[in-house]
Amino acid sequence: MSIPAKPTMRDADGDIVQDSRSPKEAAWEKVSTIPLILFSFVFLVGFSILILDDEVFTTGIDKYILTTLAVIWIAFIVDYVARFTLANNKAVFFRRNLIDLLSVAVPFFRPFLLLMYLSRLRYFRGRKGSSVRARLIAYAASFAVMYIYVLSLAVYAAERQAPKASITSYGDALWWAMETISTVGYGDLIPITIPGRIYASMLMLGGMVIVGLTTATVVSFLGERVQTAHRAALEQAERSKKHQSTDQHRDDVES
Repeated sequence: MSIPAKPTMRDADGDIVQDSRSPKEAAWEKVSTIPLILFSFVFLVGFSILILDDEVFTTGIDKYILTTLAVIWIAFIVDYVARFTLANNKAVFFRRNLIDLLSVAVPFFRPFLLLMYLSRLRYFRGRKGSSVRARLIAYAASFAVMYIYVLSLAVYAAERQAPKASITSYGDALWWAMETISTVGYGDLIPITIPGRIYASMLMLGGMVIVGLTTATVVSFLGERVQTAHRAALEQAERSKKHQSTDQHRDDVES
């Protein structure tokens, strides 16, 4: 009895690599990835409108927005359950998709699915050093922007109606998020509500991760450039040595 071949896929570098997904899971993701990316973007827009525009609650538009967000939320749940059911190794699937699971229960995490679903695309599956670094840069930059934007929204929603709050506009919330995640922390704006301080703690922790990842990526890039330059210098020296040896041999023959 022959053992069935393990499924493979082609990554961003054009190399054929082993696919840890089951064939059914891969087929599901092939069909669902693009729609879910669009759903995640729509969710982010609707989430932003509900927080930034108080007028939607007086015009009745909020009902349509909330209905749309609820439908998208159900789509996220269906996608997670379907992929979990189709996965070969459910323990590995669980570990690799914690953001998906958190987004099912916590609305704050749902906009981040926009980044998670991008990892399903072939362009983001390269395994060579340059591809991994490019993917890390893309993820770090996108995650930083998304993290600042979503957390500033959350803090604004938590703080704007609180008595004696210093964060009373989205501009204040965005400025506070920028100075917090950059570890500057002027102290001119401070969240005073419990939810606001929880979000602040998350922003601080995320800032440390982003700064650390950025530093590691830059060091890796510089190290690779130094190694490349060193190898090029050695190859040039070897070519020059061979060229000198050939010239010396020709001179000896002629003499």
